[in-house]
Amino acid sequence: MVTDDSLSDGSLRSSAREGCRGVRTLIGRRGGVVREEGRLRRSERAMAILALVAANAIWGSTLVATKPLLGSVSPLSLAAIRFAIAVAVLWPLVLRAGRRPALGRLPALMGFLGVFLVFVCQNAGLALTSATNAALIHGGVPVLTMVLAAAALGERLGASSLAGIGLSLAGVAAVVLHGRGGELGIAAVGDALVFASVLAMAAYLVVGRRVYAAHDPLAVVAGVTFYGLLFLLPAGAVELALGGAVRPAAGDLVGLFYLGAGASGLAFVLWAFGLRHLAAGQAAPFANLNPLVGMALAVVALGEPLSPVHLVGSVLILGGVWLTARPSAAASAASTRPDERQPLRLATSMSI
Repeated sequence: MVTDDSLSDGSLRSSAREGCRGVRTLIGRRGGVVREEGRLRRSERAMAILALVAANAIWGSTLVATKPLLGSVSPLSLAAIRFAIAVAVLWPLVLRAGRRPALGRLPALMGFLGVFLVFVCQNAGLALTSATNAALIHGGVPVLTMVLAAAALGERLGASSLAGIGLSLAGVAAVVLHGRGGELGIAAVGDALVFASVLAMAAYLVVGRRVYAAHDPLAVVAGVTFYGLLFLLPAGAVELALGGAVRPAAGDLVGLFYLGAGASGLAFVLWAFGLRHLAAGQAAPFANLNPLVGMALAVVALGEPLSPVHLVGSVLILGGVWLTARPSAAASAASTRPDERQPLRLATSMSI
């Protein structure tokens, strides 16, 4: 005989079993979602790392791509053509994304420093020195940026940072003074011009700290390249009037497109993607690839000699960058202006 009590007990047991199965199913589904999200995050991080490696490898190759072009295109005209291509690539990308290029006084100043001065000095210097020397000298950009930030913004430099600065400058001096077997002359003038471009880049990064912190990076770069082109066009016209040349061969057109669309266009898209998925401090060390890629390509692609002094200089420069960028050095600098620290670390991972 089946009673109401037995029916009630059976129903309760059945309901309990169904409830347990439901809970296990729900937990399983949530666990699957968490695992899937974890896989997606790892995949995005891996893609971000690859994007930053590619961006900095492209930037590291620009000196080697520029050097051969200087035989058929004068330095100022080459810079103007490069950034005309860059503007034609970057502006449609920014506008299509629903944003506007950053315009105003600070982007204009950044265009003067980071485009006009940097590439006038860099191209003119590269015509007189080796791409190997130029790549290694450019490795000191992060350190010189810290020096200018300390002077202009009152940031405190700890013992580790000061040691890193001294080490990097010693590496630059070794490359400049002895990179060609102790010979100075015309090569030293080229190295000095490249070093001037590094100082201009450091000034650009310091000025751009608040701009990059407050605006989309691609929008800032689009505005900066536009202003830089405005400064370069009259300078290029004067150069041509004084006898400058613009006679690129068919192969040179590929190099020009690579510099404008690749180094000043695609590389920034990759860089922005990387920064969306990695912290600025994690992205900054990838800048150390620039001088290494530039030096390696100069030896392999251009057949430039690699002396022991180049190797010593690269170790000193990158060792100094590591000392200034390591966590203890960053922590000592944080005590003065912690709210501004991250934009600098972000900016030193890029070039134009």
